[in-house]
Amino acid sequence: MAKKILAGCLAAVVFIGLAWYAGFLHSEKLARREQSELWQELEKLGERIRIQEESEAEAAEEKAEASVDPEGVVNENEQESHEYYLVEEDGRVTIYRIDGTTLFEYTGITVDSLPEKLGEEISQGKRLSGEKELYDFLENYSS
Repeated sequence: MAKKILAGCLAAVVFIGLAWYAGFLHSEKLARREQSELWQELEKLGERIRIQEESEAEAAEEKAEASVDPEGVVNENEQESHEYYLVEEDGRVTIYRIDGTTLFEYTGITVDSLPEKLGEEISQGKRLSGEKELYDFLENYSS
């Protein structure tokens, strides 16, 4: 009878050991699968980050290109000075920054459509001391 009890205990120990080992193998498989899924997610995330960085770089490049075009037109946010010169070019009023070389804007305003005195001032180069003066001029004489 002692042999039967001993054999039963040994069988129980072997059975418990096998159950533990099976669980260990199952959890290892599960861990490998989860690890594989995590790596895939990390790769996808890395790809998304790379795409986002590329789009941000392109946007920054487009913004830089918009700030200064090939003809030297400068975005008004790039300049600190808010003084302008109105000059006549090909019979039309053109607006330059205070330095006289940085183009701010071409206008469709013809010098002939302006009052004679103002037209003469612009032909000589009329200085405007601020954005308000500039926009008042544009509002009054643009069609």
